[in-house]
Amino acid sequence: MSRPRRALLSVAALAGLLLSATAAQAALRPAPEAPWATANGRVLAIVRVNNVVYIGGKFTQMIDRDGTVLTRSHLAAVSAADGHVLPWNPGANNTVRSLAVSTDGKTIYIGGDFTSLGGAARSHAAAEAAIAPASLVTAGTLRAWAPKADGSVYTIAQLGARVYLGGAFLHIGSHGRPRLASVSAASGALTAWHPKADGAVRAILPKSNGSVLFVGGLFHHMNGAHQPHLVALNPASGALAPWKSHPDDSILTLAANASHLYAGDKGGGGHVRSYMLNTGKLRWTESANGNVNTIALVGQGTAQQLVMGGHFTKVGRYARHKVAMISPQTGGVDASAGAWHPAAAGSDLGVYAELAYGQHVYFGGDFLEWQVHPGVVEQAHLADFASTAAADVTAPIVKAPAVKIAKGATIGTAKVPLSLALTASDPGSGVCRLQVKRRYFTNPYVPVPLLLATSRSGGASVSPAARDYTFAVAATDCSDNTSAFVAAAPVRLTAFQNSSRSITYRGGWSAGRAPNAYGGSVRRSGAAGASATLHFTGREVAWVATLGPGYGSARVLIDGRAVGTVHLRASKQVHRRVVFTRTWATSAAHTIRIVGLGTPGHPLVNVDALLTLR
Repeated sequence: MSRPRRALLSVAALAGLLLSATAAQAALRPAPEAPWATANGRVLAIVRVNNVVYIGGKFTQMIDRDGTVLTRSHLAAVSAADGHVLPWNPGANNTVRSLAVSTDGKTIYIGGDFTSLGGAARSHAAAEAAIAPASLVTAGTLRAWAPKADGSVYTIAQLGARVYLGGAFLHIGSHGRPRLASVSAASGALTAWHPKADGAVRAILPKSNGSVLFVGGLFHHMNGAHQPHLVALNPASGALAPWKSHPDDSILTLAANASHLYAGDKGGGGHVRSYMLNTGKLRWTESANGNVNTIALVGQGTAQQLVMGGHFTKVGRYARHKVAMISPQTGGVDASAGAWHPAAAGSDLGVYAELAYGQHVYFGGDFLEWQVHPGVVEQAHLADFASTAAADVTAPIVKAPAVKIAKGATIGTAKVPLSLALTASDPGSGVCRLQVKRRYFTNPYVPVPLLLATSRSGGASVSPAARDYTFAVAATDCSDNTSAFVAAAPVRLTAFQNSSRSITYRGGWSAGRAPNAYGGSVRRSGAAGASATLHFTGREVAWVATLGPGYGSARVLIDGRAVGTVHLRASKQVHRRVVFTRTWATSAAHTIRIVGLGTPGHPLVNVDALLTLR
């Protein structure tokens, strides 16, 4: 293969285009970065982590930025810094259709049509070690992770301890899993999660808080119900969650911000649709004259734009060749004089993959060149469009995690879940990954897993102990700058069982065995005015109780002052529930007093345990 010709667009022409655009419209440079690596075939998937861009597709060779031809079978890695091809070379024996990065940034999950990777059997799903930040010479390390799907995997998404697979498969191993499955993120072992789609699944996107999985595809029914093409699923049970609108056309791609879900489809040309994230109510629809294969949100805050890619040559009433920038608020095409408006050329099928990552947008597909008015840049199958802003070289700003016992949490029979509130910001390119770690006393730090790489909350279950726990957080921005870890003040968790001598009872309390309670017992009273009092030193106190049909209400006093009423009545029994918390900025001496109100008809109140953090 001959070395491809490079940028034909003059520097002067590029500069003129940049100067003519307004600040809001000049989010992306008008032409792709060049020289940059290219491929000899279709690119279908793109992810980035640790300053490395990973791609998958139908190609068998990569052409380095200096023209060197390298064998890369359906998988390759490119330096995000300068666009040269890296040694990472797993070698799939057939098309790679999907890639995902693990929440900790250490693993690349791979899905597609292949049945082997690096000569090892891997049926349509596999995992490789990501290149470590300190080294770009890794040739690739295959993980043992091997779910064994019996058909193509089109989409992969991780949420906490699970990886979700969508595609055209019907089984994982010997177990029926029609087109959707969940496996262990660590081992690849199949979970009991078992929704049923009657057509191929093309996109899975977790909601930012992890409460819902958005699923799009070619299906008409999910779990036997008529729910065409787009659904919301419970990530734990697989049950359908409420969702108001279902499009007539097959969903190929999904994206979301804090308020809205966006979906690209094929059918009747193609469309991009916007939905209310929490309800599924349709906001707007923009039409194209060809498939919308991929969409991505570019930029932050009010400057955010939606960039779409596909087979189209027209979006709305405007000519847009394979890529277009539209408003996430209205769906309208940016048709201003200085609008971003390159054209992916050399192929009728255009763009298949897109990744917006901080100050870059990467495209993959069948294209061979980019027409950028008035010139042409030859960039085959893979392209990097950079932001016009100055390169972000500053690490994110991180605050120490806030550690609490969360009200409403259910504690274990031996351990107590602590909630972590995480704060990180990066005005340059945005935060793309957070890392949390903890240690007990002077032991080594251990990682605290997060639901998603960008989760702003986390949790860890710990045992009450006479020593401190310390939690720390670090953040990596979307230009791969990483902050130092910032530690919170150490915390010490103390549990006072209801039988503890530190709790003073007045007014006819009785102890009773309760196998499902924390410690195996609870203390109950039905007398109005019956009280339980604890004097403690700490910065948080929590009351753990059982809820149920026979229970009533109690007033809580802190340091002698009434601060609230807690209602313990529920339709069914719930054990070990944190029903009250009170938090202070610093640790000090305090008193909590629980007083039963003797509610008519259901006067009982109970104490399972009292917890303190200091």
